[in-house]
Amino acid sequence: METLIRLGWAVLPGLVVSVVMAVWNRRQRGRDAEADERDAKRVKGQAVQVSLLVAAAKLSYAVAMAMKRGAPNGEIEDGIEQYKEAMIAFKKFERELVAEKSADV
Repeated sequence: METLIRLGWAVLPGLVVSVVMAVWNRRQRGRDAEADERDAKRVKGQAVQVSLLVAAAKLSYAVAMAMKRGAPNGEIEDGIEQYKEAMIAFKKFERELVAEKSADV
């Protein structure tokens, strides 16, 4: 009987540590998933920002070249197309953020 009690006391710390680690691992997986989701949103937001920046640069260049030549040469249409695509991507991203915020409430 005494041997069983000693065996129980010897095994108890390992069981307690195992339970604590299992709970901690479960919580850590949740935090990691949330961090991955935030990183994905940040990357998507950065991509939208770069797209808008490229559109602004193309339009600026097109206007500068049109002023230099005295007339537009087709570069403006390319800049406008890039701008439209960038705005579509931005509005889609913005709607996703708004929908996500309203779902969290």
